[in-house]
Amino acid sequence: MAPICMDGNETPLHNRDEFQLERLILFTDAVFAIAITLLIIEIKVPELHHGASESAILAHLAVLTPKFVGFFVAFFIIAIYWLAHHRVFRFVTGYNSRLIWLNILFLLSIVLMPFTAAFQGEYPLLRAPWVLYSLSVLFTGFMQLCLQAYIRNPANGVAPAVFATHPDLDLVRPLVPMSLFVISILLCFTSSPWVSKLFLIMMAPAMMLYGRRYRRLLHQYEHSAVAA
Repeated sequence: MAPICMDGNETPLHNRDEFQLERLILFTDAVFAIAITLLIIEIKVPELHHGASESAILAHLAVLTPKFVGFFVAFFIIAIYWLAHHRVFRFVTGYNSRLIWLNILFLLSIVLMPFTAAFQGEYPLLRAPWVLYSLSVLFTGFMQLCLQAYIRNPANGVAPAVFATHPDLDLVRPLVPMSLFVISILLCFTSSPWVSKLFLIMMAPAMMLYGRRYRRLLHQYEHSAVAA
């Protein structure tokens, strides 16, 4: 029997797009799980001498407070971007090499976060660590924006055209946290790094304001779907 030669351009015997897309999503979930786990690994248990007092334990825990603050901030930031990825990928029904590479670059930004989060937690009173962490979050936000723009474009053929105007693919949404981190970086050069960090409390009211836009877009989308 003659050997079968394959040059990589063969048409598969079976349509495996759904299986390959599932692999892409499972790989993404695994990277998120590892990144979010690495956050807590950076916080070491205090090493105390045998018979240490309660006050000594509390003092060591107090020293770890900035690291725990950084951990919780980074944990919820990564969780928010996992939810965002889940929200937009539920519209995806196909894939191509460009979508895969956009997703890989998005994951690159995610795996950087444990380092930048640990760095700013280790030096909470310095500006450079917080600026570096904020830039890593902006990188993630930018890649999220690129993913959404690519998925919602019917010309790319990775999602049905009917979903192009769905509010869950609205490009304004990823710009909201990105704008807050940009302001946080600017505040870092004009005030204390803690002011920059506390400014992120504005994330909640900012997203509540965006909720008004989301509901309006959803109403328009549902109305157009009914009319069609």
